[in-house]
Amino acid sequence: MLGSELSLIDGLLILLLTMLLISMVIKFSSKMGMLDIPNDRSSHVDPTPRGAGVAMFFAYMSILCLFHLDFIYEYIGFFIALTLIFAVGVYDDNKGVSPKLKFIVIIAATLLIFFINDFQISTVGTWFGYETKLPWIIALLLTIFAIVGFTNALNLLDGLDGLAGSISLVIFASFAYIGYVYADNFIITISLIMIFALIGFLFFNWNPASIFMGDSGSLVFGFAIAVVAIKAIEHVSVTSILLLASMPIVDTLVVMTRRMQRGLSPFNPDKTHIHHKMLTWRGSVDHSVLILVVIQIVFSFIGLLLREHGDESSFFLVVLMLYLFFNFLDERKLVRDKLSITKMKKKMALVIKEDITHKKAVMILGAIIVILLALRVAL
Repeated sequence: MLGSELSLIDGLLILLLTMLLISMVIKFSSKMGMLDIPNDRSSHVDPTPRGAGVAMFFAYMSILCLFHLDFIYEYIGFFIALTLIFAVGVYDDNKGVSPKLKFIVIIAATLLIFFINDFQISTVGTWFGYETKLPWIIALLLTIFAIVGFTNALNLLDGLDGLAGSISLVIFASFAYIGYVYADNFIITISLIMIFALIGFLFFNWNPASIFMGDSGSLVFGFAIAVVAIKAIEHVSVTSILLLASMPIVDTLVVMTRRMQRGLSPFNPDKTHIHHKMLTWRGSVDHSVLILVVIQIVFSFIGLLLREHGDESSFFLVVLMLYLFFNFLDERKLVRDKLSITKMKKKMALVIKEDITHKKAVMILGAIIVILLALRVAL
């Protein structure tokens, strides 16, 4: 299919198997200990099954194991790493896992793909005609940082029904196109298996959701997107990739910056994510998700258009997007503006009261009248 390992039948099998397994997870979620109990940061009010990631993982891995073992062997480091991420996600859905353990597992998974499959960020792009190559130790550290960051970024974006799944679908579709254009079997195959699984999942996850993907889904998708993006650096500019996967990146950077501005830990949970702000503004989960998905589609399209341009051209757009979202739906900005205007008014009133006497005021008004009369005569 489109130059990938998969046939159309493989894709349909993944989609249907995903739907079948999700139905079973929904039915037995309470016995499996996979119920999401609402808290003060939840957008749902009733206990809802989670762990659709389990169904999706078994759906596409079953098809790959049955019909594409050679592909698994070729990229064995990636699939071992993906299984590690999946395992910690399942445990988190069931028992709960500390952020520290998640970081350790993601780092271990990154080391596997770095040393076994040679997936790494070996360059930070081409700037004004010059490509920047990195020493291997810097490449390793940057690869770890990027994968840990994006894997958690998608996890943090999973806050509204259908949001993380829809955003992931758009991102994988963008990378599937890159895989097709540049005949990259790994990129297009991984993108397509995730796309078919996500389509099956979104049947159950659109508002009102009957199941959530859970960490077993969001961590796996975040990791897979990060790895596919790193592989895509072989073909397209680095900053265009930032546009292709922009929404989770921007959301995380904006939220962490706002937290630090308030003197809080950047990892402190709250309701300051873009989707929370959008929901407050729109008042509708469906509308909020659709707006954010359309924004991701627009930036993915721009990223595809600029994929072979120098990094400086798309970097400007990334910075602009960060600025817009940082100020977008920020109620504190309105408060700051009001406070600034109030302070300015008070300062002006104080100056007028203390520094401008009646005599000075008369002289100033007289001078203004003379100037205006002179201008009127001249005209």
